[in-house]
Amino acid sequence: MGCGPSLDATPTKGTDRHRRNHRRAMAAHGDHRRRTRSDTRDATEEESLEMAEEYMNDDRSAEIIHKGVPFEAIIKKFPQLPTLKPMNAIKEENTIFTIKPLKYDRYKPDAEPMPIDDVESYKDLWDEYHVRMPCSNNYISNDRKPIWSKICEHLLFLKAKCDSRKVNFKHLKTAIEDCNERSFDLECLQQLIDSIYSNEEYQNFMYVTLSKMCDLLLNIKSVCTQPLPLLRIEENRSVTMSQQQAAALLACAFFCLFPTRSDRTLRKEYEDYQNPNFETLYQRGPPSKIEKLKCILHYFNRVTDHMPTGVITFQRVVLPKSDYPQWPELKTDLCDLHLTTGQKIEDIPSVLQIDFANKYIGGGVLGSGCVQEEIRFSICPEMLVSLLICEKMERNECIFLIGCERYSSYKGYAHSFKFAGNYTDKTPRDSWGRLWCHVVAMDAIYFQNPSTQYHMKSIERELLKAYTSFRPLGQDAGSRFGIATGNWGCGAFNGDRQLKAIIQLMAASEARRPLVYAAFGDRKLVTSFSALYEHLKMERVTVGDLYYYLMRYCRDQPEQSLFDYILMSPASGF
Repeated sequence: MGCGPSLDATPTKGTDRHRRNHRRAMAAHGDHRRRTRSDTRDATEEESLEMAEEYMNDDRSAEIIHKGVPFEAIIKKFPQLPTLKPMNAIKEENTIFTIKPLKYDRYKPDAEPMPIDDVESYKDLWDEYHVRMPCSNNYISNDRKPIWSKICEHLLFLKAKCDSRKVNFKHLKTAIEDCNERSFDLECLQQLIDSIYSNEEYQNFMYVTLSKMCDLLLNIKSVCTQPLPLLRIEENRSVTMSQQQAAALLACAFFCLFPTRSDRTLRKEYEDYQNPNFETLYQRGPPSKIEKLKCILHYFNRVTDHMPTGVITFQRVVLPKSDYPQWPELKTDLCDLHLTTGQKIEDIPSVLQIDFANKYIGGGVLGSGCVQEEIRFSICPEMLVSLLICEKMERNECIFLIGCERYSSYKGYAHSFKFAGNYTDKTPRDSWGRLWCHVVAMDAIYFQNPSTQYHMKSIERELLKAYTSFRPLGQDAGSRFGIATGNWGCGAFNGDRQLKAIIQLMAASEARRPLVYAAFGDRKLVTSFSALYEHLKMERVTVGDLYYYLMRYCRDQPEQSLFDYILMSPASGF
């Protein structure tokens, strides 16, 4: 059962070396013997938001703290991009490409990926395994006629209004409603276009961008020559597409064209998927909805002005039960750890960036939600394609979003979130033409009753989710590049920051990857986690040992915080 402390034994003082190391760690951490859990509690949700807003607004008046292994040392271990198989060498049926095989040439960055099928022959599929496209001949009206021809008529009329510079918001609203044969609440979209945009912004979007979006849709069969496969529960599957194909799909979502996905038309087969259409984002709501719309419309301005020529991948990973870690038995040493209050996860290069996800990927990005996941999807709108194809995540599943470009800068967080103008993404590309930006969506448990997170069943679920997400996609050493994470599942999900920190440290260690912990301006957490980590390293604590500490903490239910409990309970037998 590994070398963790006995569950039945009273904590012992251990050897002289252990006592000395324990005293040093306690001194570094501060002597908290008389402090209770209430004294060392996590920040409340309101306090967390205050820290986040201060940090996201780039308030640097407070001292930035860096602790642990130097960040540069972690990054320098993986100076090269991960090695990839050539596209044309991949034969697995669950690795799907909607583009022809290519090798990215950095000297020809504008070379366009070509659709997998001939542009003149659309491969029409209409089944439960693929996205039901609005351009399918199987999408028919009550009079048994294809709906796509009617949609094209409405788009052509709108485009003509744009090109003649006579378009107004009423024409756009009419086009959306006529394409769907129902009315819509478009209050936030109208407020942005008619009341907030300057004359120059209005003219650019309504006269130029909107016309090109209509073009993109009218030609969608030659861009997306076949429907995307759905990434369903219990299926290890990936789909790789061009950024142009993603733009065409998002233009469909802008006009709310994906059939059977809206609340009023939802088919049973999609009940565990998000609605990818933008209709709920357009509805009346808080100011943050308008700020998210600014990001998304800025994306359309960018891609219709100069269509990006890169590639993106969405990959669903399912961890088989045979690969579940046996946590009590693990003798794995703890990984390298860098802690900082001075970096946002999306700004940390050359690492796997964690999306604090909802089990329905994207969370409230197309509604009123505006925290970590929703902000990331707003500034990188290509990630919104995942809402179209990804079923909800199970406990042993995660979703990778690879190569999605960032288009917008921002300030603030939650209700203070603001679009802050253009962002030029200078991330290098890999041999497939994808930006070296790896994001993984991993969902935490929402604890309505926070005390239930201290049950081992909950801890084991979170350990499994984190390990599934942290495990490298490749087998080579270059695939074990660092992980950038933070206060996953805390704040609105009521997670204990210290518990989540230990869980992620254990998962990263077992995945044999270094961890960069961006603490979102929480200086207290960085200081206390760093002291604990130094203590654990001095004591040569393993992943299995930490599991036993968690078991004892759940059993004893002490008044101390988890960090203090571990520091005050040195174990023998290390």
